[in-house]
Amino acid sequence: MIRKISLLIVLLIVFSAQQIFADIVYLKNGNRLRGIVTKETEKSVELKINPGAKVTFSKDDVKSIDKETEEQRARLEEEWDAGRNKAEVKEITKDVFEEEQLKKGLVKYNEKWVSPEERERLQVANLARDADKDSRERRFSLKEDNIVRSDIAKKLLSRGNWFLRESEHFSVFYRDLAQAKIVGDKAEYYFEKILYDIGREKDLKWDRKCQVFIVENPDKWKVFLKSIGFNADLIGGFVPNYGEKEMFLCAISEGYLALTFPHELTHLIFKEIAGKNTIPLWLNEGLANYEANLTSISNELLMKNIKQGTHILLGDLLRISAYPEGKESRELFYAQSEKLVEFLITQCGREKFKKFCDLLLKDKSFKEAVFSIYAKDFKDIEDFNIKLVEYIVK
Repeated sequence: MIRKISLLIVLLIVFSAQQIFADIVYLKNGNRLRGIVTKETEKSVELKINPGAKVTFSKDDVKSIDKETEEQRARLEEEWDAGRNKAEVKEITKDVFEEEQLKKGLVKYNEKWVSPEERERLQVANLARDADKDSRERRFSLKEDNIVRSDIAKKLLSRGNWFLRESEHFSVFYRDLAQAKIVGDKAEYYFEKILYDIGREKDLKWDRKCQVFIVENPDKWKVFLKSIGFNADLIGGFVPNYGEKEMFLCAISEGYLALTFPHELTHLIFKEIAGKNTIPLWLNEGLANYEANLTSISNELLMKNIKQGTHILLGDLLRISAYPEGKESRELFYAQSEKLVEFLITQCGREKFKKFCDLLLKDKSFKEAVFSIYAKDFKDIEDFNIKLVEYIVK
């Protein structure tokens, strides 16, 4: 599937407050998260983990919660605000300096500004020195390659020098090691997380690794896409054939790369689960955006449109089968689809969500699937819609 993904610039600033404690949410899987509990119901817990991000957990996944006093929470908020002001000033100064270096034709490598030629020389030298330390990373040779690949992959790999970083389920092809680490270091984490969220951790076993190709900058990305007949202005990442498990990504920015990978990986995994069955568009994109962790951005956009009365009505959202025209309409579609998926998973649990998806993949209507799985949770579609909106605005 080829579609437009809006460029999202995401800045997550995590502040460390010395001697300032926070609420702690202990999960049944052994993990724990610190922050401020902002909302707790019988079915879910919402935790603010930094000034710009909140995460929501189903009570089914929560083991226990340790809460601090209101005074301690207020002190943590003050610490966050102080850190945010300092970070904003530092970021502006950093942007001016980086712009000057770019005008000089320099590129950043290992926190230093060097010429493109010097970066390539240093990168190759570092890879050679690290070869004995990490056998997962090596120089790639298309001539010695014995894996069956698509013509698109062969065309890309035939240009320039490529390196390969491997893990249990992924082979990451790259030219810039820093970009490879953004994907490679978290690839297995996202794989396990996505399967867990949709209740498929025991169902899906890959007999072939996913091949991930990272093009290091937008200019080379445009040249590559033009060579295969695609419009570079509309694509930041795509999976041309799900059966071949090949994923192509553009490193427009580190933040963009970190979002695009889990988004596309969710599509690939869910398509393999669906097989030849049709996936509703809202479910396909809503789940992909949910796994890319775009909740805070979706909340802001949705609240704005709900207040203006310009949001997409539930019935209209479910009937959408082609991507809306226009950037704003498309972003609203993504945001509402994601919120619908988040609502079902966090408020009613992932096991019910798995069964709900199974019915939709068997061509059951949304209404049939809802009242087959969530009969005890909602009286009717109107009740479902009211509780969904209440969840969004609270």
